[in-house]
Amino acid sequence: MAKTLYLLLFATILWLPKIVFANTILHVASNSDSELALPQNVYVQISAEREELLLFFEEEDLIITATKRPQTLEQAPAIATVITAEQIRNIGARDIKDILRLVPGIGVYVGASYGAYSIESRGIKSINSEKILFMIDGHSVNGLLPGGATWVVDDLAVENIKRVEVIRGPGSALYGANAFVAVINVITKSAKDVNGLEVSAGGGSFGTQHYNMLFGKDYSGLEIAGAFDYLESDGPDSYVKEDGLGRSGYTREWKNKSDAALKVSYGGFYFSGRYINREDGDYVGILNNLNDKSRIKTEQYLGEIGFNHTFGETLDVYVKAYYDQFHRMPYFLMVPAGVIPAFPNGMQGGPDWKEKTTGAEAHTNYKLANNNTLTIGVMSETRKTFDLMAFANFNPLTGAPLDSLQNVSDGANFNEEKSRHIFAMYLQDIWKFTSSLEATFGVRYDEYSDFGNTVNPRLGVVWNFSEKGNLKLLYGTAFRAPGFEELYNKNNPFSAGNPNLNPEEVETYEASLGYSFSEHARVMVTYFKSIYTEKIQLAADPAIPGLLRFENTGGAEVDGVEAEFKFNFNAWASIYGNYTYQNPRDKDTGGRLPDTPDHKGNVGTNVALLNHLNVNMNVFMTDDMPRAKGDEREPVPGYALVDLTVILKNFYKTFEVRASAYNLFDKDYADPSAAGTLPGDYPRAGLNYMLEVRYKI
Repeated sequence: MAKTLYLLLFATILWLPKIVFANTILHVASNSDSELALPQNVYVQISAEREELLLFFEEEDLIITATKRPQTLEQAPAIATVITAEQIRNIGARDIKDILRLVPGIGVYVGASYGAYSIESRGIKSINSEKILFMIDGHSVNGLLPGGATWVVDDLAVENIKRVEVIRGPGSALYGANAFVAVINVITKSAKDVNGLEVSAGGGSFGTQHYNMLFGKDYSGLEIAGAFDYLESDGPDSYVKEDGLGRSGYTREWKNKSDAALKVSYGGFYFSGRYINREDGDYVGILNNLNDKSRIKTEQYLGEIGFNHTFGETLDVYVKAYYDQFHRMPYFLMVPAGVIPAFPNGMQGGPDWKEKTTGAEAHTNYKLANNNTLTIGVMSETRKTFDLMAFANFNPLTGAPLDSLQNVSDGANFNEEKSRHIFAMYLQDIWKFTSSLEATFGVRYDEYSDFGNTVNPRLGVVWNFSEKGNLKLLYGTAFRAPGFEELYNKNNPFSAGNPNLNPEEVETYEASLGYSFSEHARVMVTYFKSIYTEKIQLAADPAIPGLLRFENTGGAEVDGVEAEFKFNFNAWASIYGNYTYQNPRDKDTGGRLPDTPDHKGNVGTNVALLNHLNVNMNVFMTDDMPRAKGDEREPVPGYALVDLTVILKNFYKTFEVRASAYNLFDKDYADPSAAGTLPGDYPRAGLNYMLEVRYKI
């Protein structure tokens, strides 16, 4: 069924332009003046110039992340997708994962037995999603020990999101580490976007309760915006036929989460801060052993202050300083009571650690001439782990039982308290050679105290060969710095860190052809190829039999095609979709990389009726996912999931009611588990629903 849907989707992409070409009128605003200098922080405030640009282009046609300045998607030297607040609400998105499923090339899966989500981009997938840079208002939220961000922000609340910008491909030439295969930038709402008080309350399947409040006001130039979100849910409790001990039972996906954010700005000064506190169940257990005791608590603080100023019409200056802190406090019942006689209360333990980041960054945009804009930036940052502790009711070195759960950090801690200092400089030069031809040159130098330096260039050429079409040719490299987990893990009988690791590296080539058959219809097709080297993975340690140690070994080659389309019938109806073919292979053996599909995509329609009713339906599709070499299980079956959202609005004052059904046809499906973990893969939720009421004052 899934493969049939792929063929139908791809046929639609090819066939749709022929329908609309004959009877629609081209309306494309010139983008020669869309290159703007912003007097305010581009992620915190929207300038008057940007608002003027919006008169010519829809919000979804603009992007900031590609060059740290607003451009149209057609003009930007990147393969990118923008999803706006209106689209987010129309599809019934509950969190950032629902949004990312709309993006070509992106996949979202349960990636680990303890419930961590993995974000895949173009066939490259890892448990911690550390090869993807995740930002909120241009502020990185990637961790230091695991390297990724999904441990905290995989269920980021959507009510305060103005837009999500996703770049597929390398971004290290501007953003440094982790911008390896994708960059995700969540831009939140400003005081002007909210302009009042907005409250919402909802509930649904699995005992879910969700409450949100937004506030925003402009007090004669002093702009204040705040958001608070609370989520409580028992989780799907999906059925597990067999866990690591051969028992059946149900997943533990309960959660309690609070999320508070604040933005204040006046003139060129601004402050933004965020606090996230969440506690989760551990899905099927850290060792794939179902239990009802484990829990994972996480706290994260984000803070940034900055100043921006424009000097005349040629020079913009941006300066910011930031401080972040992260604390993870898991408790795992690794083996339940009654399984091992020496542990009548079960084997218990967990690592407890904190991370801290302090840094500053400054960059300028200088307009050398009408056709040439130069960006120069510098960054200095210190990251460190501290207060690392290991708790267990057994000796981590010998496995011998202890009388109780206790602090075993002295002599048996799981990692080391370390610091990392980073200094970086970057340069970007945008040349508009003619009204239709533009080139972007960029390079960034990063110096790390623990592994040395790395240089990452990029080149992008955008040619608007007609009023209807454009061609992009892109090249870039990127790196992923080894996480402290990979560098310094210790006292584990199965795996160990390696302080001599080099960063992972990738080289990517992209070519994209976009064509607007009218103001109502646009199609884009992209070819990509990435060569990934210095891959960090566990390998046998020849000196210690049975021990695995992190090493730079092997890599991958990925090529593929992304196709996407959008067609607006008129102001009240649209259809959209995308299709991705990807072929990730081991660089040395040529074998297919596991746990990602060859084909995936989605197609959807949105219909607005009489200004009171909006109906949106999405179909998400994925092909079968192959296993790793040596795993004799059948491939993970592909699936097609249907989501339906209905919004009733403008019927009484500013009340709005939204009802959503997810996995409408109750499809039984699962995400792939690694060999030797959960035999039947990671089960996902069946049919579930949410009902929400929103009111704006």
